[in-house]
Amino acid sequence: MSWTDASKFAGEKSGALVKIESFQENTFLRSFMSQTQTSASDGGGSEYFWLGGSDIDIEGDWRWSDRTKIDTSQITAYDLWGKGPGFNTQYGEPDDFMDNQDCLAMGVKSWPKKADATNYLGKPGEWNDISCENKLAFVIEYDTSANFDEGILQVKHLTAGEKNYRATFSITPCRTICLKLTSAKEVNIPSTDLSNKFEFDTLKIKKLKYKDKFYEVNLRLTDSENLLFEAINSNLTSSLQTFPSTSWIVVEPEEVGMNSDKLQEAVNYAFDQVTVDGESLSQNTQGLVIIRHGAVVAEKYAAESTKDTIATSWSSAKSFTSALMGVALDKGYISSIDIPAADFIEEWKNNESENVLIKNLLMMSSGLKEKGGNDGLVMYSGTLKEDGSIDYSKPVNNRTFSIQDREVDPTRAHWRGANYNWNYQNADTQVIGEIIEKTTKMNLYDFANSVLFSKIGMTASWWKDAFDNYMPWCCIDATTRDFARFGLLYAREGKWEQETIISGKWVAESTALTTSITSSLPYGYGYFWWPSVSNEWFMALGSRSNNIYVHPGLDLVAVRNSTLEIVGDTNERKNSYHLTEFPAKWDHIEFFQTVIDSVVH
Repeated sequence: MSWTDASKFAGEKSGALVKIESFQENTFLRSFMSQTQTSASDGGGSEYFWLGGSDIDIEGDWRWSDRTKIDTSQITAYDLWGKGPGFNTQYGEPDDFMDNQDCLAMGVKSWPKKADATNYLGKPGEWNDISCENKLAFVIEYDTSANFDEGILQVKHLTAGEKNYRATFSITPCRTICLKLTSAKEVNIPSTDLSNKFEFDTLKIKKLKYKDKFYEVNLRLTDSENLLFEAINSNLTSSLQTFPSTSWIVVEPEEVGMNSDKLQEAVNYAFDQVTVDGESLSQNTQGLVIIRHGAVVAEKYAAESTKDTIATSWSSAKSFTSALMGVALDKGYISSIDIPAADFIEEWKNNESENVLIKNLLMMSSGLKEKGGNDGLVMYSGTLKEDGSIDYSKPVNNRTFSIQDREVDPTRAHWRGANYNWNYQNADTQVIGEIIEKTTKMNLYDFANSVLFSKIGMTASWWKDAFDNYMPWCCIDATTRDFARFGLLYAREGKWEQETIISGKWVAESTALTTSITSSLPYGYGYFWWPSVSNEWFMALGSRSNNIYVHPGLDLVAVRNSTLEIVGDTNERKNSYHLTEFPAKWDHIEFFQTVIDSVVH
């Protein structure tokens, strides 16, 4: 259909055409496309929906067909139109290719098969939407919302028996909270599992908005003659606008479009005994929490552990440090990541280390190497002996080691022409922490607590080494639920309720795939994050699989923590340490793909 015909058709069904204006909606659309045969396909072999966005009247002035403006910069920092798999040039949708691409290709599934480095979009004319005359594959959106404001409850859609209605209620005095049905109009809206329903004398409202929060409400018909309903219970429920306060909403998976049985497979993976070389071994999971639409859908803890039990991050702390770098950039403490780290590290001036950019450190591509051993061992545990063992009685000054005790590796230094310089080192993150502290004039923990932890309601401690240096590469202690708050912040592109904590631009940039480690590994590296090769989800990874998994398009977060015993009584490596256990067998893809596959809609 044309846009006009489709609008009329949708209107006759009491619906409207969807305007895809969020990353989550675009992810839904792509999933919808994969289950239908209605996507457009042009001569170049691409598949997509065209939903009527165009700049055919004024170049660069992108508008829907009802003339409302499309603000592409405010919708999302992630790719929404175009830039599908393998399409990594500057040209996307809207691309203005040769000034003759005037219509938006939405929910891109694949790009023209003839596209290559010199012919990005195939030949002009191979796209059937160049003149904006193609027919429209569309999705109808039905408004099934319910709102309560100034004593009036409006329910846009409820099912009663075989019919569907739009109804209005007004609050009326009674011993509790009562509402009177004042109007009802039959509407042509199909009933779904998400519909509000009246049955057995009870009206069940699935999602009622009141003062920017969402509630599930049950109203019981107490006076059928006067159509009076009494509110019998209400609970906070989830949405893309839901954020946890001091607690989390807990829902059944089906309430947020997930399959309980499939989700249980992920829970079992984390906690069941596994067989390795014929021996039954433990996964040593202390805590697991999975979040969808801001609500807990699955949660389990080991014996004698609870939602209040402290876990530790190990190297997942690096992703927090990445976030703090983003905030430092947003607030102007640091002008750019494309400047030398030597601008802030005096010891690196006037030697080869002055070639190291802040970006190189974030990408683990400093071109430096530790002298005499694995920094992952010595920075936490102690000095490396000549025989390769650790001298736990001689702790390492993390700052000194990272800045003064490393040298240039000619095979990894990009300024020496190294083709591949990724080399995972805790010391690179330590230097980033030093830069943050110098520019903000605050220690790492105080800065984190001020601009991050306190903003998202997270209670955390951050460990120091034996020389009073915070360890930005390691060792944040918090509950599994609080680690999930950080994951949710990234799933929501840096926003927490109405406040932007980290710019969406930094969230997208820092979690994008910048380094492919091996051709067989299904994930690579960003800026202290581990993105999947699909660039659809990413992870914060810590030793012993203390991990945070984030899928922004599905508004999905999963956190797994290992068992933990803190030996000692301080948060300093001087006289205390973390005692944790590895899982017997852990595969990031096997675990998180099971969680992803549990999403039904």
